[in-house]
Amino acid sequence: MEFPAALREAQYRNYALANMFSLNAIWGQRTIVAWLAWDLTGSATWVGLIAFLNFVPTMISGPIFGALADRIDLRMSALAVQLAEMIITGALLGLYVGGVLDIYVLAAVSLIFGVVISAHHPTRMALTPRLVPKAALANAVAISSLNFNFARLIGPAAAGWSIATLGVGWTLGACVVLFAPVIMILSTLNPRGAEGPPRTQTSLISAIAEGARFAAGHKLIRAAMTLTGVFALIVRGMLELLPAIADGVFQRGAAGLGEMMAAAGAGALMAAIFLSSRGSDDGASLPLRALVAIFVGFSAAIALAAAPTWPLALIAVAASGFCGTMVGVSLQSVVQLNLTDDRRGTVMSLWVMVGIGAAAVGAILMGALADAIGLQMALIGGAAVGMALSAWLMVRG
Repeated sequence: MEFPAALREAQYRNYALANMFSLNAIWGQRTIVAWLAWDLTGSATWVGLIAFLNFVPTMISGPIFGALADRIDLRMSALAVQLAEMIITGALLGLYVGGVLDIYVLAAVSLIFGVVISAHHPTRMALTPRLVPKAALANAVAISSLNFNFARLIGPAAAGWSIATLGVGWTLGACVVLFAPVIMILSTLNPRGAEGPPRTQTSLISAIAEGARFAAGHKLIRAAMTLTGVFALIVRGMLELLPAIADGVFQRGAAGLGEMMAAAGAGALMAAIFLSSRGSDDGASLPLRALVAIFVGFSAAIALAAAPTWPLALIAVAASGFCGTMVGVSLQSVVQLNLTDDRRGTVMSLWVMVGIGAAAVGAILMGALADAIGLQMALIGGAAVGMALSAWLMVRG
């Protein structure tokens, strides 16, 4: 059996394998932080706020790191990011074991980790195309998503089980260790240089502004970004409230949170497997599968709100995860295939800013709405608004 195109490249293959461990660490750490936010407060608003603080740096520092990714050594940048993620997770472990972790300290840690993640995304998205030929780029994006969502399946389930049986401290310790393989592999990589002649260097602000003008003026990239933002606002925002749903609605505790996050990961993994087995897209239009998945994803949010039993809730969450990956990977491929190396980091950081920024706003908005009008009404109302706005954007073009 022949490897998919991207995995025939030894450097990308090694990077993808090692990155699987660190992605499990990141998802495990996210599960721990979400659980601690709920455990410390019992408030959906606080759960949403902690998620917001983790996401919001991407709206501010993300584009700056994206512009830097077009100018600096990508391997060293990726190495620094992974080391920082390991150190922050270790610091969280120390704070927890030391008995000084309260909701305000947790909020500060979430914000700091969010700053590092805002560098992680554009660095990763700029590095991956340097490890494969352009013909294999769409396949590499799909396989990276497969890797990400496999970790999204395993990491939360393992973390939820570990929190329930071994405790938060041991779970955090395991997350620290899981960063080691990718740090070792990154030290050996030799990504290719940027294609084409070097561009005239401008200030970072000018580079970000130029990237934003390019994205806004490119019909497909603009459409991909706006639809990504609307979908993330509601569906990703809803998924950040899983601690409140798992324990507040179904009384399933940390293990239930792990099961719900794993269900989302399972759905996302199925979508990633489907996408990674497809041929390369040409980037000439928005894929129909992404447009259909947007409406199915909003329908899944409504189904979760109405789910009377735990198994049905898990199915609705899995459907949300499936649609989230179908939308995210398909629209990311459209953006990537319409970029050149010299502006890839900048524009992709803006794409991430839109997606994660919308999820950040959605998390705090949905959390506040859930506490104010009830979780069911918040999910149904948000999904209905999302459907209407997405339809308008598609018709408008």
